[in-house]
Amino acid sequence: MKKYILRLFIILLFVAWACDHGLAPPGETGPSKPTGISGIIYYQNWPPQDSVLNLKLVVFNDYPPGDIVTEVLNGNAKAYPEDLADPLPYGVDTSHYQIELAPRTYAYVVVAQQYGANLFADWRAVGQYDATPQDSLPTSVTVIKDSVISGINIYVNFDSLPPQPF
Repeated sequence: MKKYILRLFIILLFVAWACDHGLAPPGETGPSKPTGISGIIYYQNWPPQDSVLNLKLVVFNDYPPGDIVTEVLNGNAKAYPEDLADPLPYGVDTSHYQIELAPRTYAYVVVAQQYGANLFADWRAVGQYDATPQDSLPTSVTVIKDSVISGINIYVNFDSLPPQPF
């Protein structure tokens, strides 16, 4: 009898040692890594502060997008900073960002300025991600699961705005 108990104990010990993830579902090995994009926004020729009511980095699923607020509310775009009342900093030379996104291809990454009181209509693009500056089209970005794509830099020159899609 002692022999069987000892064998059972050894088998249970071996099983416990082999199961390093407990009762986790197959394929899950722990917390996921961040997924999204990061970069630097470079600014030139700031307008007067009273004409910059809000400033956001917005990542759109499609290009050209509809209006910013509706696209964000419908889940077709994501704004950074996420809180609508929290803008990107005013009057700086650069600002760093990192935004978490679902894995997929995003057609349009833009810095947008709210310049008037109408939250749904008074927005304009002031800078866009464009890896090919010889044309006026924005460059899409493909986000890969568990990876932050760096170097998605945007140049904002308030005296030379990109094409206006909204």
